[in-house]
Amino acid sequence: MAAQKGRLHLLKLGASGVGGTVAGLRNLRKALTNESVDITNKDSGGWRTLLEGAGTQSVDISADGIASDGATYETLKGYANANSINTFQIIGPDNDAYEGSFQITSFEEASSYNDELKFSITLQSSGAITPTEV
Repeated sequence: MAAQKGRLHLLKLGASGVGGTVAGLRNLRKALTNESVDITNKDSGGWRTLLEGAGTQSVDISADGIASDGATYETLKGYANANSINTFQIIGPDNDAYEGSFQITSFEEASSYNDELKFSITLQSSGAITPTEV
């Protein structure tokens, strides 16, 4: 696999990204978690046994960037203040895309005296995350 451009890893608002790309992002991380279910018993011969397809799946997204006066930044702030669950789309550098409902569980803004206003967000999935077409 050839190296891929990180700038092509995007976070979009709304179903199919109709709400626009979140402006000003510098870093975006996506983590898929598969919780395991341990069913080890005396018949396992001393080895751990896991139940296939069981457990909880979740997707966590964290991002940071430069705050802008754009509509997508204001929408993110509004979602965070409302503590609401909203649809987001994540597009990878190789055009693989995932879409689903997320809650912004953390929204931070930071600045220095002579520097730009920066922000960081963390989103956690609520319900199934599905592959979509770009």
